[in-house]
Amino acid sequence: MKKRTSAMWLKVCLVFLGLSTAIFLSGCGGSKPDAVWNIAGGWYIYHDTSGSPAEQGPDLFTFTQSVNDLSGTTAAGEPFSGTISGTDVSFSWTASDQTTYTYSGTASNGTMAGTWSGSNGQSGTWRAVISLTPGLSVAGNWNVFQTVTGSSEQGPAVFALEQSGNSISGTAPEDEAVTGSIGSLYLIFTWTDGNGTAYVYIGTVTDSSNMSGTWTSPGGQSGTWRATKN
Repeated sequence: MKKRTSAMWLKVCLVFLGLSTAIFLSGCGGSKPDAVWNIAGGWYIYHDTSGSPAEQGPDLFTFTQSVNDLSGTTAAGEPFSGTISGTDVSFSWTASDQTTYTYSGTASNGTMAGTWSGSNGQSGTWRAVISLTPGLSVAGNWNVFQTVTGSSEQGPAVFALEQSGNSISGTAPEDEAVTGSIGSLYLIFTWTDGNGTAYVYIGTVTDSSNMSGTWTSPGGQSGTWRATKN
């Protein structure tokens, strides 16, 4: 049997190392993690723009999903494409004015939220609720209690809500107009106060008399909320 020299052993080790590295990189760079949620269907999307107090929406986007790939159409009929990996969602499209918008965020059971940016330099945040037949009606008067992060709970403030299908309307405590959407047991509603600041509540309807969730405002405030029906 012929003995291997040190140079030959070095060559064998380098070849083995190269094969091991290739196998490792192949395993690490493989397919994306499976999507936790199937988000196919209609979604009511709300968004705000940095520097603007107004909240815009709802815009109904229609999603299709094939494993990790997303496609669909915006409320204006523009096609979009994207991906979902685990709970991470990203999709983009080009509007009629040739501005490209990119939305990225996180999907959960019935809601999505994240940040967006446009090729025109604008950016902001977005939230969405799935369009499903509502499981309960939220029409009526609600005592809403709100907690600002780091502060004690405030309230109740009475909100008068109306519901037609997936659409929510009504008035906030100072007669500000409320608009929103509800899908299954998940909902979003928003209104703008007398100072021009928009508030967005997103949450879950627990039963016919209780709902709760989180809220945000473009000014950077956020917290939690809960409501009981009168």
